[in-house]
Amino acid sequence: MVLWNFLRRHSLPVSPKNIIFITGCDSGLGFNMALLCHSCNMTVISCCHNADSKGAKYLQGLQSSKRMYTLEVDLLKHDTLVEARGFLEKFLKENKDHKLLALVNNAGIMCFGEFEWQTRNLFEQQINVNLLGPMRLTKELLPIIRSHKSRIINVTSHCGLQSLPGIAAYGASKAGLRFWNDALRIELAKFGVKVVNFIPGSFVMSSNIASRQQDHANEMETQFSKEQQHFYGDYFKEYNEYLKIISGPKPLQFVDEHGILNTFKRALLDENPKSIYINEPLRYKIYRILFNICPTYIVDWLTIKFVSMPDYKYIKVLKK
Repeated sequence: MVLWNFLRRHSLPVSPKNIIFITGCDSGLGFNMALLCHSCNMTVISCCHNADSKGAKYLQGLQSSKRMYTLEVDLLKHDTLVEARGFLEKFLKENKDHKLLALVNNAGIMCFGEFEWQTRNLFEQQINVNLLGPMRLTKELLPIIRSHKSRIINVTSHCGLQSLPGIAAYGASKAGLRFWNDALRIELAKFGVKVVNFIPGSFVMSSNIASRQQDHANEMETQFSKEQQHFYGDYFKEYNEYLKIISGPKPLQFVDEHGILNTFKRALLDENPKSIYINEPLRYKIYRILFNICPTYIVDWLTIKFVSMPDYKYIKVLKK
């Protein structure tokens, strides 16, 4: 076991000839992963949803190094995936000594709100971007991935291990991504392709993944029936008032290499990678262990405590 752990932690050599293809680089984790790989002297293809975003502009400023290339990729638009594949194929053809080291499926969106509140547009968009998006892009790139024996890193979530109230659709998308990841790992192992599940832990405060929460809340409220407006009343308003702290676009945040990025670096460069890498604060670790060993009624109680969202004031609403 000691020998295996030593071999597992042996790192792959890095050079500018190693290409890392990352989605969701406009801000947050994807932006910082792109910077990390670039600082490690690797070549980065950073895919941004909006080429005019602050993150995209910053990364474009590094293109003079000839190791940072920024593409506009929308996981819901097939033509942008085809264009991304074409860019990578052309780059590899012109740089035959380069190798695609890894595809990092990082892009994702999140919407808070009880499932009854969420519009069909909102929950379908989360499934589309978080689950079907990585599937579509990976499908496009698989011939290249097989040829180069590249690594696939799928960024999932603790919500894929234990779904939480208020983000049911998000949890479903990440759980789906987790199980797709596991099947893909087995399917591609015979080709020398390693597939890794990376769980970054609590990162919502440093990310723009929930920046449109108030827009989402407005969309939900406008589609409430009169009965729902009366039934949920102040609870809906209090719930979304509580979430204002994560709403709105955040400035670019530069994360140091400790913790989350160090865990990502191991997922990327461990010669014999684990199937899953988890970065988490102690609180998350304790809850995760308890979720696995406790009976359901205790897990439900712990989940409510973990989420710490406003309580539904049932009697107050009925009196109105």
